[in-house]
Amino acid sequence: MKVAPDSRDAVVIVELVGGTKGPVTLDEDRNIVLLIKNKDTQSIKVTVNNEDNSSTKTYKLTGLTLEGK
Repeated sequence: MKVAPDSRDAVVIVELVGGTKGPVTLDEDRNIVLLIKNKDTQSIKVTVNNEDNSSTKTYKLTGLTLEGK
């Protein structure tokens, strides 16, 4: 990503693509918990907006190992 995600002025939005909640704007601690139900169909999209710059990156979850309940 071109935009520095650790900038104090940056707005970070995280979305679990294929999830049910939609995009979430992170607060200053920048922590998020995501419920992954299907690593093969879901992905995580991160958008960082800093002044006039914006960058989006999507992360696949295919290598993730999910544990049963």
